[in-house]
Amino acid sequence: MASIPVNVEEKLGAGEDGGNGQFVRVILADTQAIFRAGLRKVFALEDDIRVVGQAETLAQTQSAAAKFSADVLIFEAALTPNPVEAVANLLRQNSSLRIVVVTPAADEDLTLELFRRGAHGIVSQALDQEFRLHFTRNNAVCTPAK
Repeated sequence: MASIPVNVEEKLGAGEDGGNGQFVRVILADTQAIFRAGLRKVFALEDDIRVVGQAETLAQTQSAAAKFSADVLIFEAALTPNPVEAVANLLRQNSSLRIVVVTPAADEDLTLELFRRGAHGIVSQALDQEFRLHFTRNNAVCTPAK
């Protein structure tokens, strides 16, 4: 199965997002279709966030990151046995992409290694939707500490 494009207008006019014409473009990469659908619905309610692609495997994620112009990749750690290496590879492929890794539970060692490899954020699947919205917006405009 290939990455799934989501219909998005390439050039949206000013006023459609509150006046500035800027959107946070997001790729959702998660093994669970229901999780991707839920996030898509939550983001659809927001004026400044657009889902531009989605994937359910690592190969689809790599394809989506190459194909779609996105600001943020929400990446489920369970897509691969080695999420640290996957994040490093995705950032080599697209260095401007901000990757937020979704983990099933807190893991200090994994978190530190993901940050070392360039992840912009690590969030737990248990976080509420309001925090995810805030986190997605902030990661679209922030750069990691060096």
